[in-house]
Amino acid sequence: MDRNDGEDRGTGRRRVLGVAGWSLALPVLGGVRVATERAAADAAGDGIPVRKQRSTTLHRRLESTFGDAFEGLEPGRPDLLLDVRYVEGTAVSEVTKVRIVELFRRNGIYAQWLDHPRTYDRAWVRERYGWSTKALLWDREGLYRETVEPWLWDVALQLFVVPGVAGRWSEGRIYSPTMDALGAGIGGYVNGFSVGNRAVVAERRYPDDEARLCLHEIVHYALCHDDDPGNAGVMGTAEVLDVTAGEWERLRTGLGNVRDTTGYDILLRPCLWEECLQGLAGRG
Repeated sequence: MDRNDGEDRGTGRRRVLGVAGWSLALPVLGGVRVATERAAADAAGDGIPVRKQRSTTLHRRLESTFGDAFEGLEPGRPDLLLDVRYVEGTAVSEVTKVRIVELFRRNGIYAQWLDHPRTYDRAWVRERYGWSTKALLWDREGLYRETVEPWLWDVALQLFVVPGVAGRWSEGRIYSPTMDALGAGIGGYVNGFSVGNRAVVAERRYPDDEARLCLHEIVHYALCHDDDPGNAGVMGTAEVLDVTAGEWERLRTGLGNVRDTTGYDILLRPCLWEECLQGLAGRG
């Protein structure tokens, strides 16, 4: 979710999550069991079982898809694979890619920025899905479910780069029906959105804005928004391209959140339950 829209979401987001929490509780229990079993075989804590990190089949698939950009997986090393997919006409600058990868690596996470070779036809995405966060990220017949190879759900975080819509007050944004229902964003339009193991960003014109937005949506796999004015990182006031020391610790221990193996993995996202419980407490 985009920090620029954080203040428009706040209370409303917690209210919706509070209501949703009860209806989602039962399927989550199954996901928790699977996640617990998965963690037992995950030496690096990055959600990728050791057997997969050593799998020649998986390495060949990743090499054939991403070429030399894929640097391999090592048992015991916390890896973060960023499977980045572009709609025709969009791009992320090489400077932003390097800055984000180096930032993660300096903080103990071996990130790899992997540009997917497929570019989505712009007219096809607009006509089939539209520039809607629901249709792009979590609809059963959405872009993620219909175009991302299932074997990649389990090993990488998907980041979609889209052109956003054109309009006087919505230009460079994408539509979120959830935020619209809450009266948040600008008429429901936001700069980006994340559901933990996949995210979407609207292309930015300026490199610093681009880097902060991409990092913000990526780190949502383990981090929530922070309203502390003393947090200058991308989850706070977004003055610097970084997160706090405590947030880095949560990122290192929360790498498994980017995997999608059960169909309910997005419900294990910590922000969902933290804000859900806050919403329930506020209704008491």
